[in-house]
Amino acid sequence: MTYRILAFLLSLCFAAACCAQAITVGQRQGIHSAVLNEDREYQVSLPDSYGWAKDRRYPVMYVLDGESQFVHTATSVRFLAATGEIPEMIVVGIISTVRVRDFTQTDWPTAWVGGGGANNFKRFLSDELIPRINDAYRTDGFRVLSGHSAGGQFVLYCLASEPSLFKAYIALSPSLDWDDNLPQRSLQKSFTSTPSLPAFLYVARSDDFGRALADYDELVETLATKSPRKFRWHSQAFPQETHNSISLLSQIDAVRHVYEGYRFHDDMLEKGFSFAQQHFEEVSKRVGWPLAIPEGVINSLGYAALSEGKVQDAIEFFKRNVHANPNSANAYDSLADGYSKAEQWTDAVAALNRAVALAKESGNPNLSYFVERAKEMNDHLQQE
Repeated sequence: MTYRILAFLLSLCFAAACCAQAITVGQRQGIHSAVLNEDREYQVSLPDSYGWAKDRRYPVMYVLDGESQFVHTATSVRFLAATGEIPEMIVVGIISTVRVRDFTQTDWPTAWVGGGGANNFKRFLSDELIPRINDAYRTDGFRVLSGHSAGGQFVLYCLASEPSLFKAYIALSPSLDWDDNLPQRSLQKSFTSTPSLPAFLYVARSDDFGRALADYDELVETLATKSPRKFRWHSQAFPQETHNSISLLSQIDAVRHVYEGYRFHDDMLEKGFSFAQQHFEEVSKRVGWPLAIPEGVINSLGYAALSEGKVQDAIEFFKRNVHANPNSANAYDSLADGYSKAEQWTDAVAALNRAVALAKESGNPNLSYFVERAKEMNDHLQQE
């Protein structure tokens, strides 16, 4: 390769780099905490539909150690929601300041100095951050708390001390040895005095051995023998992962287990709407929170009917979707497909025009597609 060619290729790379746009995940915000007497930062990632689905409310996942755990969690949650594994969620990553202080419930000077602030940090969450998020965003009341290592220890503390604060708890490779196994002992004591607990806990370990493995096994034994009625839990081992690497894979597995059974497989479509309704009612009962049939499932039911030549059935599915998701440009676009198949051109044009209007209003990235389809349909109508 000559010098001139090499210089030319390098200049192209430089030009591409200059033209590239940075990809950011979420927005960083701040709040002054009177409880902690300090300024705290947090990051927020909103669901893909948040901008246009103005009638929807969303569950919120609070992630501790946001500086290291937020980005992979937010992107995983968005991917899982886009593929129908879980419902869409708002993800809030809380940036840590003094971790030992915030995540431990007692001081333990023989091992660490400066612990014992977990109760204050919990008050910061319950009295300041959660109300701030509820005021700023369309939340639905279902909250998940996730923490890794010392953050996982704090998760167990919240479950033991104020279980109603969150509906689901995720403790990834939690630090269990603190103050003579206080996390496990506190949870066992709480379970003993709690006859019923409609909540969920996911715990995971990595390649633990020795004391760490024994502590984890003791925690699982407590869950297996002391759990209150209505309490749901799952333990998962990741022996190929280290204490530091476990959070990536286990976070995905954990969120799937929070919404266990949510996925509606394509082979279920032939069973119809009643089956879909029953499916999500059962998932709602398991999760302990009402979950609507997703827009994508109803849409798929409509196209399945359309492919079988059941045009009127398909139109009814698409109408149902529009009613359930009145701000969805895609729902109106699908309704237009149903009407065009039935050769109801006026109705098809009206549905596409509505899709265009909604796409413009929300800045939908597929606006040009909807505009082109509406133009084609309008031209077709004029030729009729």
